[in-house]
Amino acid sequence: MRKSLIFMGLFLGMTGVGCAGLDEAEALDSSVSADTTSQVTRALITNVTGTSQVTFVAMSGNETKPYDQSATSVVAYTRDSTTGEFTAYPGTGSADGTISVPSVPSGRIYLKLGSRYLVSTGRSFDLGSMEWGRDGTFVSLSTPVTVSATGLSPWQSEDFLDMYSLNPGAFGYINGSATGLPQVGATSLSGLTFDYANMLNPVLLDSSKGDLLSLAQMRLKTSANGVTYRAMHKVLLASVTQVEGQPVSVSGTFTQPASTGTFAVDWRRSAFEAMRTQVNPDAASTYSEIWMSARPAALSSALASISGPPLLVKLNPDSQRTDLVTGDMAYNNPLPASWQKVALAAAGFTKSYALGTATPYTMSVDLRVDQEASAFAAAPVQPIIGPVQAPKVNTRGAFQNLTGVGTNASLSWSKPLVGTATNYVVNIYRLGVSNGRTTATRVTSLHTDLQSVYLPPGVLQTGQTYFAEIQSWYQPGSDLATSPYMRSLPRGRASVLTGMFSP
Repeated sequence: MRKSLIFMGLFLGMTGVGCAGLDEAEALDSSVSADTTSQVTRALITNVTGTSQVTFVAMSGNETKPYDQSATSVVAYTRDSTTGEFTAYPGTGSADGTISVPSVPSGRIYLKLGSRYLVSTGRSFDLGSMEWGRDGTFVSLSTPVTVSATGLSPWQSEDFLDMYSLNPGAFGYINGSATGLPQVGATSLSGLTFDYANMLNPVLLDSSKGDLLSLAQMRLKTSANGVTYRAMHKVLLASVTQVEGQPVSVSGTFTQPASTGTFAVDWRRSAFEAMRTQVNPDAASTYSEIWMSARPAALSSALASISGPPLLVKLNPDSQRTDLVTGDMAYNNPLPASWQKVALAAAGFTKSYALGTATPYTMSVDLRVDQEASAFAAAPVQPIIGPVQAPKVNTRGAFQNLTGVGTNASLSWSKPLVGTATNYVVNIYRLGVSNGRTTATRVTSLHTDLQSVYLPPGVLQTGQTYFAEIQSWYQPGSDLATSPYMRSLPRGRASVLTGMFSP
């Protein structure tokens, strides 16, 4: 079975260029309890269990398989609020996707799965996921695809090519790493070459399994109100079978899908921008965009963003943060008419971190909203959840750089000013230096429904420097602390970036 993106992307640390606890005496919002269930009431001893079923959603039919947890480190920790000490209860994972930790006292636990912690009073966990595409083998070696095709509409400088294969769930933009990109005015491709291994979810294509490779011309257009956007325009469809590491050639003709549609939004970009200093007082704005696409309805529960390639509409007309009412944006639609249309609005922000004189590391986060496309068309598009307020490391404000926080530090925060959070996720990053550049590696993530987490043993190391990203989530009907990889609509997410801190 292919390596699930959930476990590739979330259990492993993350290094490179950024994208896209509480002391009991401290006050909390009264609507959210503190972690004062100290686990000292140990009359009830229970087993912690979990299942990990991965459902692959494909054009050729859905398939559910267990994710092999036999190599996953499984430990349940309890914390005594009187002494602050954690107690570890070792568990096991199995090839059938189950996990088990026997004889765990009642109360709140920190369930460690690989490098991730689920902070919950629950004893039963759903570690399953939904993923787009059939089960298959990921391409890891360079596997070039060369395309020669006719039928493009005259190429414009701001057009781009969107690659997708619906059955295996492989997607990607054909960008500057490709060669033979069309010149302005071109109506054909002659020897366009890109590396399939660079695509997202690059399952090896096999025509005998029903795999088709699609290359879409995303064309620059102008909406009814004069707003520029890009829309699905023409599509090349080809039957392809690949051998990993070997080049393959594709030829054909771009044609225009018969099905069409329109999409219009009242985009309150200023509402996203107004939250910039809540992300961090030093945060810089980087982008704002809206995507609209279609998905099998089952993928509303998928881990990854529900809106992305294959795009029907992509809207990022300028670098301004002013509000826009687009009017109708027309697109051609090659995707099944029965699929659910979904949309994503996001605003990006960055903050820089530097160790000594090393070149700074730039961390990117966003504020985002995922909804059915009809909801975007029916009401103004604006954040449905804002960043948390007043983040702290122990009892000190976390936007400043801090030293001496100890290896058993806690992080706490107040509720967002906008929306009601259903869960929070805290990502801890360790800073380092490589070749004169500051680097960041994610060392752990903690999911909780509280407004605080304590950092378990081993997360912080003496002599190291860290920062945290605190995410607030609005996702009714899906508890990230017990079902970390399931999603629901509507959903929103907002991030806060702390300053640097060290033990």
